[in-house]
Amino acid sequence: GFHDTRMSDIARVAGVSQGTLYHYFESKDDLFLALCFTWADLMEAGIQGLFAEDESPSASEKTSAADKMSAMSHLAMAFFRTDEALAPVLVEFWAYALRSPKATERFRALFETMQHSYVTILEDGIASGEFKEIDVQTLSALPFVVLDGAMLLASVLGRDTVDPGLVVEKTQQLVFDGLLAEPGGDEP
Repeated sequence: GFHDTRMSDIARVAGVSQGTLYHYFESKDDLFLALCFTWADLMEAGIQGLFAEDESPSASEKTSAADKMSAMSHLAMAFFRTDEALAPVLVEFWAYALRSPKATERFRALFETMQHSYVTILEDGIASGEFKEIDVQTLSALPFVVLDGAMLLASVLGRDTVDPGLVVEKTQQLVFDGLLAEPGGDEP
């Protein structure tokens, strides 16, 4: 865990001297934040690049709002699946963010990036008649809450008890069932 790990432990596992580690990071906290901030930066870059083609002038047809929401969920799950062993580190980051304004600020920035993307997708879906009129601000937080909650439960209880991918998939389907307008754009 974070509290029991020393910089000397990290240097040994990384195969570098402690001096080298301290050259790049002033403390264990700095190294931990760098890890979490790097992960958040990668996630934000993925989100921003996800629909870049859709917004280019040469795009022949726009991706549906439902497909965009699905792509966002898949992107988030891909990040977690790629570094699934780091899920406990994310849990540590949440706890750390409660005590660190710097961590809280970065976590807020990631959340706002993701929420803004969802708000845009939802507003586009409403404007096109694909989605019903809804409170986009509230609903835009749901994917983040579900994914993080599922990852937390899986980290604590184990994947045999909670499968984050399945929870996200089923929640997304439930949301889509309630959100999608009937063919022709009329609400049921």
